[in-house]
Amino acid sequence: MEILDATQEKRELLHLVHETHYTYTNVVEFSPHRLVLRPREGHDIRLHSMVLETWPKSEVHWYRDILDNVIAEARFTETANELKIRSEFVIGLPMPPLSTPLPVHVAYPSQVPGIDELAAMPYRQFTYPPEVARLRQWYAWTNLAPQPGEMRPMFDELAAHIHKTISYTRREEAGVQSPVQTLELGSGSCRDMAVLMIETCRALGYPARFVSGYLESANSKVGRGSTHAWTEIYLPDKGWTGYDPSVGHRTGSGHVPVGVSHHPRGVMPVTGGYNGPQGTRTNLSISITTQRLQR
Repeated sequence: MEILDATQEKRELLHLVHETHYTYTNVVEFSPHRLVLRPREGHDIRLHSMVLETWPKSEVHWYRDILDNVIAEARFTETANELKIRSEFVIGLPMPPLSTPLPVHVAYPSQVPGIDELAAMPYRQFTYPPEVARLRQWYAWTNLAPQPGEMRPMFDELAAHIHKTISYTRREEAGVQSPVQTLELGSGSCRDMAVLMIETCRALGYPARFVSGYLESANSKVGRGSTHAWTEIYLPDKGWTGYDPSVGHRTGSGHVPVGVSHHPRGVMPVTGGYNGPQGTRTNLSISITTQRLQR
């Protein structure tokens, strides 16, 4: 019997700091905040350490939600005119491949085994049902559609096509654009492109889900990174497989997943509210910094 010793695996260490800072024009009191900030551990990611702090101080309760995401609920007893949430962790990532992975050829139409059909149902339900016909029409125009019975790298091609035809825009507004909005504008944030790809995959009959997390990038290395989002598609012979249409290819060692959901609102990094005098205004700033560490 071969025993795998995780401590002997060749892994790179990534140090990440995520700071969220709210300021208010008046002193306010805070409702409980739901924080989706802990990396998803597995065969590919090892969490070595993590510290979560808030100012004002809070009592933090950890739990797993129905989708097996690790959630922190922060409860506050103090009032303040600012709120800071700081998450810092070190994770072990697999060594990057020596070459670009080959495209994943996928059978068309979707072939989910019967034992998985019930679990796949939420990931086939549309977030924007009125736009399904428009998405199918748009996909047909791309000339990427395979013929029945054909094996084709359809999702590698779809991610690359979205990246080529939709301009990336860093939006600070909450929420996501609908897929048709993104197509009509010809631009969107990473989460907008992820939703466009998710809904298109579902329109073709494939289970797909929204992933929230981080992407190591040139901006994050100098402290100007932001949260990130991408798509995962369920392929029976490979499991959940990540595609990032904002960069045009499959996810790699620089992608750090934190939460997954059938709906983009299910894994917002920080969710909460406040009570204050009428007319209170708020401002939000986010800072994400990454650094590779020597072992």
